[in-house]
Amino acid sequence: MRRLVVASLALLGSAGACAVVPRQPRSAAAETEVRQTIRAYDDALRRADVVALERYWADEYTFVNPSGQLVTRAERIANVSAGRTAFDTLRHEVREERIRMYGNLAVHTTMLALGARYGGQAASGDFRALVVWVYRDGRWQQVASQLTTIARP
Repeated sequence: MRRLVVASLALLGSAGACAVVPRQPRSAAAETEVRQTIRAYDDALRRADVVALERYWADEYTFVNPSGQLVTRAERIANVSAGRTAFDTLRHEVREERIRMYGNLAVHTTMLALGARYGGQAASGDFRALVVWVYRDGRWQQVASQLTTIARP
């Protein structure tokens, strides 16, 4: 009985340690693949290509827009389809762009210059973006994203 308790505690201790330690980053090739996916996604947004966007946004995708509203995948698709979400300008500030890899998960942070409408509301200026990508079914998909306006003095 004592051995069973000791073995259980050792197993729990190692499981807890694994939960705290992040997985090793994937190769540079995976980061390059994510970067290429981001550029193709940006192009799909500019063209309002709903078919492509449906592939980039996972079923459980959620977006926190610049107004702080939580928008579902279905709502984003409807907004793009109806022209309530559209982009005149979408440009990354390359020196601010970071991609961090965690196995099949990528966290992308960037600064964007946007001229856009979200849900019919103008949203132009500089923004910080945080996007969580997951690799599944042979492709990278967004599961969550957020845009925050950068306040200017």
